[in-house]
Amino acid sequence: FYWQCKLITTTNEFINNLTHELKTPVFSIGLATKILEEDVNEKNQPIVAIIRQQIERLKVHIDKVLELGSMENNKKVFVFKEVDFRPVLIKVCEEFKTLGTLENLHFSYELENVGYPVKAAVSHLENAIFNLLENAKKYSEDPIIHLKAFIQNKKLVISVRDNGIGISQKDRQHIFNKYHRVSQGNLHTVKGYGLGLHYVKNVIDSHKGKIKVESEVDLGTTISLLIPLNKNG
Repeated sequence: FYWQCKLITTTNEFINNLTHELKTPVFSIGLATKILEEDVNEKNQPIVAIIRQQIERLKVHIDKVLELGSMENNKKVFVFKEVDFRPVLIKVCEEFKTLGTLENLHFSYELENVGYPVKAAVSHLENAIFNLLENAKKYSEDPIIHLKAFIQNKKLVISVRDNGIGISQKDRQHIFNKYHRVSQGNLHTVKGYGLGLHYVKNVIDSHKGKIKVESEVDLGTTISLLIPLNKNG
């Protein structure tokens, strides 16, 4: 037990140190992008805008990894506020759609046209959804991804469906465990450390929500987030 605790502590320290080290190159890239923005032609403006957009997202990811370490030490990292989450979800979808235009990716979304009143830690919930979209992209060779959101049984349901490699029954029991990664089959291009879905589960648990997984090997996966509506909404 002592050595387990020692290993966990050492691992957390390594992740924290590495994450802090990443802040310096991210800052430098941001500075270089700012210089580019001042003298970029109209044709390349959208590309520079995407770089800027993803630098900001990377900053958020770095902060979230640091916060995940705090979360595991039982420190409070979530700040909740009452919000209509629909505009936030539109922004996430539009950003992901923009990324899709630069890659071999077909992305569509369908949002029920009503208010989505939830009490949420907005940046965390936004990041969790982006994690699902990124996962759907990573585990598909020619990704076709569809996000759907609607209100059902006093819950906001956000589902992400893909046409990827699917998840076996065996893997399905463990996909939210820290460092677990789905068996890749013939897909050798997948990178990552198995932290994404673990983070998603922590976020949804903090919102008193649930996660539903439907999947068949070689036929794709649908992951749905069920988040309780704000009672005052």
